Amino acid sequence: MEIVDIDIPGHEYKVFIDSNVVSQIASLLDESHKGQKVLIVTDSFFKDKYAQLISDSLQEKGLLPYIHVMKGGKSSKSFSEVLRIYGELEVKDFARDSVLIALGGGVVGDLAGFAASTWYRGMSFVHVPTSLMAMIDSSIGGKVAINYRETINAVGNYYHPIANFMDLDLIDSLSDRDYISGLAEVIKCALIADSDFVNYLEKHSKEVLQRNPACLVHCMRRTIEIKVEHVRDDVREGGKRLLLNYGHTLGHAIEMATQTEIGETFRHGEGVSLGMAAVLSVAQSYLEIDDKVRNRALMLLQLYKLPASFSVSELGFKRKDLINLCMRLILKDKKRKENQLRFILIDKVGSAEVYKGIPSEFILQAFEEVIKD
Repeated sequence: MEIVDIDIPGHEYKVFIDSNVVSQIASLLDESHKGQKVLIVTDSFFKDKYAQLISDSLQEKGLLPYIHVMKGGKSSKSFSEVLRIYGELEVKDFARDSVLIALGGGVVGDLAGFAASTWYRGMSFVHVPTSLMAMIDSSIGGKVAINYRETINAVGNYYHPIANFMDLDLIDSLSDRDYISGLAEVIKCALIADSDFVNYLEKHSKEVLQRNPACLVHCMRRTIEIKVEHVRDDVREGGKRLLLNYGHTLGHAIEMATQTEIGETFRHGEGVSLGMAAVLSVAQSYLEIDDKVRNRALMLLQLYKLPASFSVSELGFKRKDLINLCMRLILKDKKRKENQLRFILIDKVGSAEVYKGIPSEFILQAFEEVIKD
């Protein structure tokens, strides 16, 4: 078992990475939780197999588990779903020292974490992320939130778990699209912080794409380490932690603008990939970065089969309308300061800085380069 110690001041806990780690959760939870009630929040996809397995093992260890099933998808990150969880906690008399386990992807983790952070001003919380993106991104760093209307993560909190369990068997079960989407977060962390890690990703792309266990665990550990390095002294995102939003401002806008009544057009990682491609354009216009830097980053996205642009005609959107909507949506970005947008740009591979006051024409140009006819 690979164990990563998270040493954020006041929030020390462990990340357990292993095959079949789901069956070990009850044994690895702190002994002090024996006799406590546990609410497992999950979606219908994981209910019968994994949620029931965790529930049975918790019961064997003397805990009192319940399962709350929510609808999957980004639309569930809402006040109405949080209220349903509160209802379960109230009816079953959950106390502050009870445990809430989030079993699912980023949507489940964000939503359940927000509920845990606000029930009696904070109850014990455990992450069991089921996607690569959730394992290395949303379950690390303490961000929990729900969406409000058109704004992603508009209502949220900073709240850390008492433990995080990452099961490699769950990664094996992911579709290629979902797995590759998660790799966008690995690439993002490498580009902003570690040129040696970029070299590793370039050299070992075949093994990573084939889900080689040793390469995968190395990528997971290094990505988690980079996240913690940026969060440790900046939990509330006032400085260094902002760098972790590389690609997110423009990527979130594309994600939201392309959602339809049917659901999402792009996975979160695909949106981040498009956002990274877009801010490379901004960096070239605003910082006049070397073409080699931009091309190398774009080649890395291509190497891992991640999108750097898309065609609106293939998706049924009108290009001008979509670009205008993206421009409007970025004005809702939470990283504004003094009413100015803040962008994370790289000037070289492995190094990023925060910039504000970037001319809107550079942002518009970036969207135009990514959003094709």
